[in-house]
Amino acid sequence: MDRIPGEENVVHKVPRKNTLRIGVLYPSFPQVALDALSFQMLYYWLNSHDEIYAEQVMLDFDGNPIPQTLETGTSLKKLDYIVVTVHYELDLVNILRILLDAGVEPYSSKREKPMIIAGGPPIIANPLPISPFIDVLVVGEIESTLPTLISQLYTYGTEKERLLESLEPSKGFFVPSFYTGEKVVLNYAHSLPREFHPSIQLQLSDTRAKWKNRTAVEASRGCFRLCAFCLEGHIFYGVRERPLDQIRDIVTEGHAYNHSRHVKLVSLSFFDHKGADSILEWLISHGYSFSIPSIRAETLNEKRLEYIKQGGQKTLTIAPETGSLKLSALIRKRLSIEHATDISLTAKKLGFTGLKVYLMIGLPGETEDDIDQTAQYIQKLAETTGFKGERQLKITISPFVPKPHTFLQYAPFIGIQEARRRINLLRKKLGGLADIRTYDPRLAQIQTIISRGDLDLSRTLIEWALNGGGLGGWRKAVRLTRLDVNRYLEPVYKDPPWSFIEFPNLPRSLKFFSSTRG
Repeated sequence: MDRIPGEENVVHKVPRKNTLRIGVLYPSFPQVALDALSFQMLYYWLNSHDEIYAEQVMLDFDGNPIPQTLETGTSLKKLDYIVVTVHYELDLVNILRILLDAGVEPYSSKREKPMIIAGGPPIIANPLPISPFIDVLVVGEIESTLPTLISQLYTYGTEKERLLESLEPSKGFFVPSFYTGEKVVLNYAHSLPREFHPSIQLQLSDTRAKWKNRTAVEASRGCFRLCAFCLEGHIFYGVRERPLDQIRDIVTEGHAYNHSRHVKLVSLSFFDHKGADSILEWLISHGYSFSIPSIRAETLNEKRLEYIKQGGQKTLTIAPETGSLKLSALIRKRLSIEHATDISLTAKKLGFTGLKVYLMIGLPGETEDDIDQTAQYIQKLAETTGFKGERQLKITISPFVPKPHTFLQYAPFIGIQEARRRINLLRKKLGGLADIRTYDPRLAQIQTIISRGDLDLSRTLIEWALNGGGLGGWRKAVRLTRLDVNRYLEPVYKDPPWSFIEFPNLPRSLKFFSSTRG
């Protein structure tokens, strides 16, 4: 079987003698990698430099490591650098699986080449668990860190020690081999420069991907709402909006390059963009369909629902997380049942055919009464709106995972068995009302451990990779390394491992609040 996915818009170059060979690695499936705008940004921005040839590295469609670049089949051992972008804690093991499969020495202290640079939300939040394997961990955003990094690559080439010594913690670079205990400061992009956002984007033509050609557009970055559980809302605090003229340019050029009139609008909360309505009006008037993956229900009204329907979406998605007044106050997110039903009724009137609802169990202080309130919330929503049954109402239930730097960073994880019990309790209360899907509590537990991990966890990560990843590999790695998982799952009562990461963009009062033990 061909393990390399069929793709459109791939960059091909003829490397010259002094060309820097860089692998851009996304440690997941092809359809996940290409759906990540950061992967697309890195790939095209790096390739915009004549002195650089950047090639893709990822898993195949079956989740197996691909030990060479996709474009030229170059062994990863022959690359000068590997640049990693990662968005999901459980994908950290896949970085190591790919290195091991390619015969690359995983420990940075023993590896001269390739040098490995990694970034993304889990790295920004807590780089320690993966740090023995990575030369440079980037605590910052692409626009504010990549130019500095590339400038230093040009200056020092493959002189590893000189390069690593030149990258300063105050500029957003955590270099474990030269770290002396100072704060590593998140380097923040104060605007979204056009040069970093590609119009031409990699598209999958392999039938296994179930891929629809599109142009992804980051309409905004960051959020002002600070939901207590949301990692990205905290580390990217503060909204940066992409101007309408930039969005028009990206969409128009993307239509030509990507052979599609479909646009994916990327943001944490699209309708918080001051020009959101104008963006959708322009797309509709110019014959584009679009999807908006992240919508806060409280920002919706009839006009906006009509826009969404004209864009081609037929399912309304809301995320109340909980029906409990007490817990909604705790997580700083309240979607009243009145507004949820009003919006859902309006959607049904406009011709929406389905409703998706996201719920969370295991929040701190949750009782069975809170679960009752959540069940009653869904029951009332279904009865009032008529969205019911497995085809019309789809509910996803996920266990709460405490994340670093959030207001709930010190909270405990409730445990696998208790999570299952609460999920089953909620499922029973909802009867046959909906198609109910759940996030596996075993994966939620591993996510918690990695999110709150320290250097000790690195031994377990490498054993996990050596045992092929997966749940079975994790259990074996925990047993071999005698990892005390409970110390990562219980409430945190001392300075956490990630406290050396500094977020200067958070207001002082919020820093104080999030550092309060709970």
